[in-house]
Amino acid sequence: MSARLFIISTPIGNLKDISARAKEALLSANVVLAEDTRVSLKLLNHLDIKKKLISCHKFNEKSRLDLLQSLLENGQDAAIVSDAGTPCLCDPGQLVIQTAIELGFEIVPIPGPTAIIQALIGSGLDSSRFSFEGFLPDKKKELKTMAQALEQEKRTMVFFVSPHGLLEKLIVLSEVFKDRPACVARELTKLHEEFIRGSIAQIHDFLSKKENSVKLKGEFTLVIEGNKELEQEGEASAEDLKEYIQMALSQNQSVKDISASCQTRFGVRKSDAYKLTLEIMASSLSENNL
Repeated sequence: MSARLFIISTPIGNLKDISARAKEALLSANVVLAEDTRVSLKLLNHLDIKKKLISCHKFNEKSRLDLLQSLLENGQDAAIVSDAGTPCLCDPGQLVIQTAIELGFEIVPIPGPTAIIQALIGSGLDSSRFSFEGFLPDKKKELKTMAQALEQEKRTMVFFVSPHGLLEKLIVLSEVFKDRPACVARELTKLHEEFIRGSIAQIHDFLSKKENSVKLKGEFTLVIEGNKELEQEGEASAEDLKEYIQMALSQNQSVKDISASCQTRFGVRKSDAYKLTLEIMASSLSENNL
């Protein structure tokens, strides 16, 4: 029987999210390769598991490859974990996994929590097709270039965001993506888990308020709607647009927000959507007064 490499997804905040299968894999492994042994030790202590922990992060991952050969020769299993979530997804592990495959390890991925999926399904945005774009660049020029390259992307986009400079990044993104619906998910699975929804500019304004400054701490995942204008162009009839506006008005949405949504969903100009919304409002008031 060949040696196994367990790729284990670990909780992103709430330790109760660890699966029974992940626990079994940790128990089976002879060695656990951990992004930060101090963080992984807390998880193992929580599970009452004692294992040999070996650090494996982006600065020393290459030096750990010889260990795999030794484990394979002795028929021993290994597990790889990151501090939170799934190894390789913006975390170390890719080189270890590639080498293990080449050496002949049996690769056993263990599914579990990931902020990417949690943020996506909690955002309320289209989850039928999406792309994960990793961390947003910290430098303004690189960020703008990245955003412009994704401006025509039709799929919902998911990004990791470091809390440093979050407000500044939202300003740049709002310049490129305009009034697209978006969501910032913070502290996922933790006590203060929160989803902040709206346009990118609205999210920025909310987080800019002094009373919300505490919300700028922690882990963030950003979800932005794809370019629906390309999908809707030429497809939406006047009746579709009218029905959408009537529905939005019944939900007490403002004329400004309805106009922005019409631009995103149907590709019409804001000014035209604004004018049509006012006409529908006037018509509705007239009918109610009869």
